[in-house]
Amino acid sequence: MAAFELLYKEYWYQLYCVAFKYTGSGPDAEELVQNLFEKIWRNRATLQVKNWGAFLTVSLRNMVIDFHRQQAVKNKFLENYQPGAATASMAEELEQEQLLVLIENHLHELPEKTQTIFKLSRYEHKSVKEIAGHMQLTEKAVEYHITKSLKLLRQHLRNYLNTYFTLL
Repeated sequence: MAAFELLYKEYWYQLYCVAFKYTGSGPDAEELVQNLFEKIWRNRATLQVKNWGAFLTVSLRNMVIDFHRQQAVKNKFLENYQPGAATASMAEELEQEQLLVLIENHLHELPEKTQTIFKLSRYEHKSVKEIAGHMQLTEKAVEYHITKSLKLLRQHLRNYLNTYFTLL
């Protein structure tokens, strides 16, 4: 017991400084050094060490490597598994789908040409110039139809969006 205490007092701070350097965290460094000395205590009957400084340094280095591997696995898990995000994204998909259905329903109130121009603009991401060339219209006419569509949708979706943002 006295030999262990002497070993602990002699090397603890040096090992802590090394562990802190490689972990960047005081609590993590303390835990690593503590675990190292705990391991030594548990295996004291079978350990045969000639150079304690080298043994402790190599043991701590291996523990730091294991620590970083565990952190990488933990971080990867946390990146990939976010239960709240999965639920939120499902809810967002449902809300987005509802919004698209509402838009489609209200688009049917518009003339067919206006519907087509809106869909080319918003769903197929065509520019005003591309739509004008495709439908043989002027760019001003295309802009008019898009503006008409957006105005109608704003009117009909105002209540839905107000309710949606109030619930958030």
